[in-house]
Amino acid sequence: MLQATIQIFKSAMISRRALFKINNLLLYHVHQVQKVLFTQLVPRSFSTTTNRMANADISKTLNANLWDSDPELWDIIKKEKRRQITGIELIASENFTTLPVLQCLSTCLHNKYSEGLPGERYYGGNEYIDQIERLAQKRSLEAFNLDPEQWGVNVQPYSGSPTNFAVYTAVAEPHGRIMGLDLPDGGHLTHGFFTQSKKVSATSLFFESLPYKVLF
Repeated sequence: MLQATIQIFKSAMISRRALFKINNLLLYHVHQVQKVLFTQLVPRSFSTTTNRMANADISKTLNANLWDSDPELWDIIKKEKRRQITGIELIASENFTTLPVLQCLSTCLHNKYSEGLPGERYYGGNEYIDQIERLAQKRSLEAFNLDPEQWGVNVQPYSGSPTNFAVYTAVAEPHGRIMGLDLPDGGHLTHGFFTQSKKVSATSLFFESLPYKVLF
């Protein structure tokens, strides 16, 4: 099996089917190593009862609610929720999301790695991720009343930083002048924040930023 894996790597052009085959072969070898290690490390006198108890403990750990498995962490989370309800910071890059969004973030979708684009992923098992991303694209175009035959939309940027940087590079050349709200006044690091002695963000390194302030 290992020889077959090496033979696949020798090919100049590796097809997607070949990549899946490599992945399966590597998983097979990992499984074999795990079996050998378990056989060597676990004494033969290890009883069936002990095995069942260990499995029960593992199952309990994997399936327990957070407030049962880690009450200390759960208590800190509750304190943070109370802080958000009773305080306000007016930070432009923060927002109070909706319950449906929080529910999505707590699903099995969080387990999946889906680098690439719908229908052109680098890893398997993304058929439902593709459906979700295409749905997000469809709804984004509908929200702006755009024709999908003429427009496309990238719904993947995972935070404001790469999104803002993509916009800057689209409209300004390196060392071009940009203006953004100053960080102490509620702005974002990507607005080009800098101090008298140091350029703090990548935006202030690549562009000439001129911050504006909020006067009260």
